[in-house]
Amino acid sequence: YSFCTLLFMFSAIEFTLLLISTISADPPCETRLEVDTNTANSMSSTKIELVYFNIHARGELTRLCFAAAGRLSELKDTRLPLFMDSSAAAMEWSVEHAPKTPFGYVPYLNVAEGTKSFQVSGDGAVEMFAARHCNLLGDSPLDAAVCNTISAKAVGLLGPGLTRAGLYQDWEQILNASTPRGPIGEVLNGLEKYVNRLHGKATSDPAYRDTGSYANSNGNGSSSHFYVLGDKISLADLAIYNSVDECIRGPRSTEFFERVDKLLRREYPTLLRVYDQVTKDLAGYLTTRNVQRPLDQP
Repeated sequence: YSFCTLLFMFSAIEFTLLLISTISADPPCETRLEVDTNTANSMSSTKIELVYFNIHARGELTRLCFAAAGRLSELKDTRLPLFMDSSAAAMEWSVEHAPKTPFGYVPYLNVAEGTKSFQVSGDGAVEMFAARHCNLLGDSPLDAAVCNTISAKAVGLLGPGLTRAGLYQDWEQILNASTPRGPIGEVLNGLEKYVNRLHGKATSDPAYRDTGSYANSNGNGSSSHFYVLGDKISLADLAIYNSVDECIRGPRSTEFFERVDKLLRREYPTLLRVYDQVTKDLAGYLTTRNVQRPLDQP
């Protein structure tokens, strides 16, 4: 055979072998579907336990995330006796519970995912993990950044001072702190302006007037629903609700400080609109959330 003939025969054989191997290979789409199925199974097998005191405050935001997503039954809610309630509770916290925490404080999450287990702790990390798990961070990285910004500020208000004032019904302390120049009011005032700018509502800065990224039918009062991200509930709404509720109703929502409520509605109407919206949306959960669960009950 000539060199050209041999080259042609070799090429033909090589092409045939390639065709056979291609036909016998697993279809690419089946492989991709298998990966997607495994990922979905991994997500569905995640087990989360919240460890916090038997009050609302900083731990409640995680509970609200699961309630808003309709997945509260998936959360193991371990409620510890509040150390402020009694000397016995304080001793129990110091001796039994504090040593189990990652960094000496609560809330924290115990997370089991397949064969792996780990803890999530710290302001910001806990609620962002819960919100991501419950798909409450909006539809884009920008939405998630807005949620993170608002929740970080709102959660920062929920310290021992506010908890103690609520427990002892010291509404005058809360009232004074909630004025625009008070330590709570300064944060609420900043959040009020921030949400207004997102919705393009008029502020003292003309540059933000009617230019908000989330300005839509929900932002101009023509809709019966109002959310920070415009069209659906998110971590941002829940964080605002949780901090406002702590000021008005105390750390277990068993009080009603009428003068605080009036002050907040007068000074921070946009935040209170969010508060009222979440109150309506989660009415079923909010009427039963104070039921004490045994510490070992999922």
